[in-house]
Amino acid sequence: MLSTGIQPLLTSYIFPMKKFLFLFVACGATVSAGFAQAPAPTVQTVPPAGGMQQSPEQMVTRRTQYLAKELGLSADQQARLQPLLLTQRQQMQVLREQRTTGGRRQGTAQDLKAAQAKFDEQLKAVFTPEQYAKFNAMKDGQRDKVRERRAAGAGQPE
Repeated sequence: MLSTGIQPLLTSYIFPMKKFLFLFVACGATVSAGFAQAPAPTVQTVPPAGGMQQSPEQMVTRRTQYLAKELGLSADQQARLQPLLLTQRQQMQVLREQRTTGGRRQGTAQDLKAAQAKFDEQLKAVFTPEQYAKFNAMKDGQRDKVRERRAAGAGQPE
């Protein structure tokens, strides 16, 4: 049997400890029930212009219409521009896939520059000199906007 001096000491620790353990379990059950009822976080995606996924041909058509409006292209120029844009989009897709699936990094920049130079030469044949200059100004403006967004977002954690 326990001595009389130790028994009050044990009961003073055991009973409050049981109460504490009971409260701890009750709080844990309440919190876990709250998490079980919380809705799962949703991932928001930005739909492309038009509301649904577009085919490359639809994107090229939209781009052709935009350039026709901005540069004042004739119907003949639009008809000559559309296949060029489609070919360029397909070439860029092939280069992107080579880089991501094949792990090929060496030479990709040179391939990209060569494809862009070829595309620029083809555009010169379609556009007038004024339209080509305006097209390059638009392209430079877009490039500057991208750089600004990257610079603004570089200091902020995601």
